[in-house]
Amino acid sequence: MKNEKLFSQMRNRGLSTENFRKNAEILSFSLARKTFAKIPASKRSKVALIMILRSALAMLSAFLKYFPKAPVGFIGLKRNELTAVAKKYYENLPKLSKSSIVVIPDPMLGTAGSFINVLKILIKKGVNPKNVYFTGFIAAEDPGIEKVARLIPKENLTFLAIDPKLDSKYYITPGLGDFGDRYFGYK
Repeated sequence: MKNEKLFSQMRNRGLSTENFRKNAEILSFSLARKTFAKIPASKRSKVALIMILRSALAMLSAFLKYFPKAPVGFIGLKRNELTAVAKKYYENLPKLSKSSIVVIPDPMLGTAGSFINVLKILIKKGVNPKNVYFTGFIAAEDPGIEKVARLIPKENLTFLAIDPKLDSKYYITPGLGDFGDRYFGYK
């Protein structure tokens, strides 16, 4: 119930940056706990965290609490605001293999373009898509979840809310706006 209230507050575009950050921190710990519970205890030592720059940085400390020994990798993707197509500009990943369990905390899943780009990189590194977990605050059912559920097991997805679709600017509707801009104080 508390999580629902905090998330509902985050949907309010008038929420202050300070309160948006506080809610994001609390909810990130809840999401990290849920993801931790999904991964079998025998496999938790094989977890690597892959952060998609920049929004995912808001979730890093929570996930490190649950996976304190996990190596952390970074992939920088910049979304073209007109086409919603993301282009990679940075990559720094730990050693990964077929047995790696990869957790991707990222606040939002809209078009699934960023996720698909990251998954392609991980597969080239030898990661088995069945060992990939995606955790976020909010997702669009169409196309986000529909696309991702064809690539990794649906039970490996964790979200606080699932909204029905994207608007004409490729934002989740009703969504919560641009998570990164709101978290980092740009809006």
